[in-house]
Amino acid sequence: MGQLPEMRPMVGLFRSLQYPTDGGKRDLRVDFIRGFVMLILIAVHINMTSFYNYIAWERFGVVTGAEGFVMLSGLILGLLSKLRMEHDGFGSTINKQYNRAFLLYRTSLIVILSVLIIDFIPFIDAHVAMTFTTYAGKVYNLYPDLSLFAKYHDMIVAKFFMLRYGPHQFQILGLYVILLMLSPFVLWLLSKNRVGLVLALSWIIYFGNNGFHVRPTGAQFEYAFPVLTWQVLFVHGLVIGYYRNEVWNFFHSRKGALAFGAIFILFLGFLFFTYNNPLEQIPAYLRLHYIDPVTFKEIYHNFFPKNTLGIGRLINDFLVLVISYAMLSYLWKPINKAFGWFFIPIGQASLYVFILHVYACIVIANIAWFGGDDILVNTLGHSLVFVFMWLMVKYKVLYNIIPR
Repeated sequence: MGQLPEMRPMVGLFRSLQYPTDGGKRDLRVDFIRGFVMLILIAVHINMTSFYNYIAWERFGVVTGAEGFVMLSGLILGLLSKLRMEHDGFGSTINKQYNRAFLLYRTSLIVILSVLIIDFIPFIDAHVAMTFTTYAGKVYNLYPDLSLFAKYHDMIVAKFFMLRYGPHQFQILGLYVILLMLSPFVLWLLSKNRVGLVLALSWIIYFGNNGFHVRPTGAQFEYAFPVLTWQVLFVHGLVIGYYRNEVWNFFHSRKGALAFGAIFILFLGFLFFTYNNPLEQIPAYLRLHYIDPVTFKEIYHNFFPKNTLGIGRLINDFLVLVISYAMLSYLWKPINKAFGWFFIPIGQASLYVFILHVYACIVIANIAWFGGDDILVNTLGHSLVFVFMWLMVKYKVLYNIIPR
C-alpha cells in the first residue's frame, strides 16, 4: 500500500498553542478524548447525583460516553491496524486482533464471575452490578437464580459463556469483542480501497436493524447495544482511523474548511437543542427553556434514542468527535497543561480503568454516606473514585494482570 501520506501542518492564529507536528506516533489528542469519555462513563455508572453529572448528562450534545467508547475504539483500531499492516502484513495484524478479542472475552467472563463471588462475601451487597433498574423503577435481574443451579446447571453455564449474564456497567465490552472479531473483514475491504462498499454495507445493516431489531448473538449487551445497530459507530470510527491522515488533510483544504464551518454550525444547533432538555435533575439555571418539554421529548424519542442510535444522535456523535479533535489540535498546549495530566493516562489505560470501575460501583454502593440527596457528598464520592483510578494508573497497579 506504500507509505502513509504526510499530514498537512496546521495553520492559522495561535500556532504556539497548537498540537506539535512532531507529536510522535501516538496521538495524545485521542488519548485525551478517551480519558474524558471514561470520566463520563464512571460518573453515569456510579449512579448518584453530583456536580459531575452536569457534565455527563448529554451536556456536550445529545451523546453519551458509550457512543464515544465505541467510536474511539474503532478509530484507534483503524489507525493502529493500518500501521501494523504496513509493517507486519495483513495476516499478522489480524492474528493480533483475534488474540485481543479472545483476551477481552476471557476478561468478560472473569469479571462476570467475580461479581457473583463478591456478592457471597458477608456485608457486601453487589446488587448494583447484578441488577438494572429502569427510570420507571422496574428492576431486572442480570444474574441467574442460583437456587435453580442444580436443576438447570447446563443452561446456566451455557448462558454464562454466551455473555447472557453480567453487570450492566460492563456489558458494552461484549459488544466490542464481537465487533473486534468482525473487523478483519472491514480492514480487508479497506486495504482494497473499498471504503464506499464498507460504508454502504454499514448503513444498510444499520437501517435494516432499526426496522427488524434482530439480536443475532443473544448476549445480554444486545438489549442496550444491539450489535447490528451499533456497528455503524464502530465501522465509521475504524474508517476515520484508517484514513486519519487523509481526513486531516481534507479538513485543511478549502472544501474542508467550508465543511468544518457547516459542522460547527450544526454542532451549535445540537448544543442548543440538548440544553433544552427538561431533565429535572439538572437545575433550571443550567437549562434553556425555548423548546417546551412535550416537543423536546417527541423530537428526542423520534430522532435521538440511545439503544437504537437515532439518526440525530449518530450525526451528533460525529460532530462532537470532529469539534473536540479540532479544539484539542488548535488549543492543545493550554488544555493539555490544565487537564492532560489526568485524562491522557486514563485514556491510555481505558480498558484497565473500565474494568476497575465495575468494582468501584460496588464499593460506593456499599458506603451508606454516598448516594443520598447531598450533592456535595456525592461529588466527593465521584472525585475519590477518579483520584483512585488515576493513582492506580500512575503506579501501574496490577498492570501485569489486568488488561489495558
